[in-house]
Amino acid sequence: MLRNISLSIILLALIGGLSHFMGWALPSLRWFFRFGDVAGYVVMAVAFILGLWLLIKGGKDIHWRPMTLRKFERFKSIRRGYVSFWLFIALVVIALLDQSLVGKRALVVKYDGGWYFPAFQQKQYPGTTFGGEDDSEARYRELKKSWKAAESDNFVIMPIVPWDPVLDSQDLVKVAVEKDDRGVYYRADQSKPYSGIAYTYHVIEQAEGEASSDDDENQLKKSMYKFRKGVITGRASGYGLSGDPVLTEQWDKGDLVSREMLGEMTYEAFGEMPATAMQTTLYPALKPNFKNANYLGTDSKGWDILATLYGGFQVVLKASVLYLSVSYLLGLTMGCLMGYFGGLFDMISQRLIEILSNIPFLFVVMIINSRLEPEDRTIGMIVGIMCVFSWIGMTYYMRTATYKEKSRDYVQASKLLGASTPRMITQHILPNVISTIVTLVPFTFSAVTTSLTALDFIGFGLPENYPSWGRTLGDGVANLDAAWIVSSVFIAMVVLLLLITFIGEAVREAFDPKKFTFYK
Repeated sequence: MLRNISLSIILLALIGGLSHFMGWALPSLRWFFRFGDVAGYVVMAVAFILGLWLLIKGGKDIHWRPMTLRKFERFKSIRRGYVSFWLFIALVVIALLDQSLVGKRALVVKYDGGWYFPAFQQKQYPGTTFGGEDDSEARYRELKKSWKAAESDNFVIMPIVPWDPVLDSQDLVKVAVEKDDRGVYYRADQSKPYSGIAYTYHVIEQAEGEASSDDDENQLKKSMYKFRKGVITGRASGYGLSGDPVLTEQWDKGDLVSREMLGEMTYEAFGEMPATAMQTTLYPALKPNFKNANYLGTDSKGWDILATLYGGFQVVLKASVLYLSVSYLLGLTMGCLMGYFGGLFDMISQRLIEILSNIPFLFVVMIINSRLEPEDRTIGMIVGIMCVFSWIGMTYYMRTATYKEKSRDYVQASKLLGASTPRMITQHILPNVISTIVTLVPFTFSAVTTSLTALDFIGFGLPENYPSWGRTLGDGVANLDAAWIVSSVFIAMVVLLLLITFIGEAVREAFDPKKFTFYK
């Protein structure tokens, strides 16, 4: 088992470094190069050396102690925790698939016999690469629609969720408003009578070589109507090519009450001016729409909620790994040293810990973040501030457990045999006190999730270029009429925290020292 783990680490390090050098962007492995090429290559080198050391020194297998195997069996017997563990692992695997599942870049593009893989390459392809006129990055969603409509041999394969988690706004959507045989108007994508505002637009012939556009800012409204339960009601307006109003009408439940021309133009001349079919414009937040691949709808900025939840979960995973690594390393080290050496070192360390523990964590985060521009905040900085305070509580557990273990006979026997202090702590004491810390890991993960969400919710978290559950939750609270926003984030958080809680309860039960101990 250890040999396989070592080979996996070596292989991933080689693939990560080589793929970035070749200009590829492989799922998850690209994360290590987010803060620069040098930082990414250093991480890959450290991982390679670690895997090589484990391969040479670690032997071919891990020999679990019988007591540890009994704990694993106990964990498996707790079905709720065991099933939750594998469900959580499945979520982690899905998150590691990264841009192959969620993103606005195409997985595969076939154009004029050539094959392109934009999602897995670092460089960006301009629109001109695929026959467009724009030098900015190609818009693959539009390419897919246009090629499909033209029944072209070219094609685009998009991710399941073809939206980036952040900074990828949904364009304004125009939907036709059509009249049935009874004279009742319906929106093309709904079955109930339409209530709202609808427009017709002037059709203006473009000069030769001039591109036409369907954007509101490039279209001139011809008519505006108000609908209530499928019939025209209230005031309607007509506009000329100059944009000035030329007609006003008054309607009552589908019946024309009055009509007045505001200029020299006659109603017949106005009616002869070509116009588009009646349509309405949908503004964010938009309800869930499978046709546009907005499976959970969009928020008030037009960002896809499912993509944001996916990216937010990835941020939580990254923050948790960094947080656990730093805070547990500090907590384990300081707690063991305080318990093992005691005396003056223990007294001075405890006074320093008392000072740190009396500093309010939330106020420190708010003060530091208020002095920084949002774009200067990074996940490393936020987690670093959290780690400054988080290791304190762990030292209490480790210090107490180390004090107890230090008085055991096997520790005294090891000293008589000449064992060094590092060996005493790492090889003898730590393995016998680690079970207490293992039970805290799931609950620590839960704490990271809630802390990041809370900081983003109150505006002192990560900037907008990071997907955030807290920011989306705040957007949902501010737009309660768009119930799908707040409900999506709420359900996602409840599911994740329940899984972690069930895992934590099962781990705590399985590693309970009162049930499994070396000493009777």
